[in-house]
Amino acid sequence: MLALTAGWQIAIATTAPVDGPFFGHVPNYTNLPIYMSFNSGYGYLSGAGWPNHLATLLALALAAAVFFAALRADANRPVFARATAASVRSERELTARLFTLILIGGLITTLGAVWMHTGSAGQALVGVDDQWVSGTQSNPSIFVAGGYDAFARPMNLLGYALQAGGVAFLLRLSVDSVRAVVETRRARRAETAHEVVATGPRR
Repeated sequence: MLALTAGWQIAIATTAPVDGPFFGHVPNYTNLPIYMSFNSGYGYLSGAGWPNHLATLLALALAAAVFFAALRADANRPVFARATAASVRSERELTARLFTLILIGGLITTLGAVWMHTGSAGQALVGVDDQWVSGTQSNPSIFVAGGYDAFARPMNLLGYALQAGGVAFLLRLSVDSVRAVVETRRARRAETAHEVVATGPRR
């Protein structure tokens, strides 16, 4: 979903003329393709294009590369001579699961940020001033929406929810990981103390 959203925003981007009508929070003019056509060429909005979304694709590719490199390094890590095959397999499965969950949490949070930005840009409305017919009567204001206004607001709200959920997921994962490390060390200390009591101190 993250790659599809970034690719879609890059695909709909276009350049704009210097004297073109711009709407919304538009930065200083540039000839880079950072604009999206508003209502079939009625105007231009900024926020799309590869200058805004290429970093998302690069971060996604980097995350995937680091993920596979970390799993490969863990799979090739030497084991202790006393370790059993079952314990090594279980430990490596837990490591792979932890890296997978960290990657998922990061992707959810990043997807939320991208959807929040994309949905916010898609909600732009251009209003037309009232035209007074008489002293007391006027035509209603007319608002022109952008190209994907129908789902821009749900995307924006879901983006906020995904960011909150992703951060909460990563925080919970951090707490559970620290707790697991503490419990593992406590269990190892208890096992070592039991061996000392059973066999006597080593000399």
